Amino acid sequence: MARKKITSLLGDDPVYSKQFGDKPKPAEPASKPDPVQDAKPAPAPATDPTPTAEKQAPTTKPVAKPASTATKARSETKPSAKPRAPKKPETRAVHVRAAPKKDHGPGLDALEAAGLPASDVVRLAGKRAIDKFELKSKYVAPDDAERLPSNMSFRTMKTLNAQVLDKLRDQADPLRLRSDAAVIQGQLEPVFWSELTSLIKELRKQYS
Repeated sequence: MARKKITSLLGDDPVYSKQFGDKPKPAEPASKPDPVQDAKPAPAPATDPTPTAEKQAPTTKPVAKPASTATKARSETKPSAKPRAPKKPETRAVHVRAAPKKDHGPGLDALEAAGLPASDVVRLAGKRAIDKFELKSKYVAPDDAERLPSNMSFRTMKTLNAQVLDKLRDQADPLRLRSDAAVIQGQLEPVFWSELTSLIKELRKQYS
């Protein structure tokens, strides 16, 4: 005997389900469409207040100076060496003396009578002569003129070139028996006599 085919039930039958105590499932509500949100404008990118030039300064490489220019600049900035002072010649102190000639006697006596001591006149003339005197390397022999006594002589200390003095001694005193004053006497006395003659004339005009 052929079996009767049972019809399959699909879906939920509320009447059928009620017989078995099943509660019908509530129908699922239809899905609501998502609320449309107002489109917001995309935020503007933040701007840096610092200017672009300040933010990133262009890097430039220093231009190297030519070697010749750099060398010239160093030579110009380098202080020039001071020239060395010439070496001073060696000197020697000499006790010089010079006596008035006999021809100066009358003029000195006249000044003495006018109140001017002859020794002071001789001293002043000697001072002027020493200021003008320049020692030469050629020896000059003393003059044979007559001189006044030694107590009327002018005496002082004079610093002279030692090398020139030695040359004069080589010429006039190779055995080194005479003094330096005797070696230069022939150069100094004419200067002293000239100054004394001029001074006597000058003072006699003032005190005559």
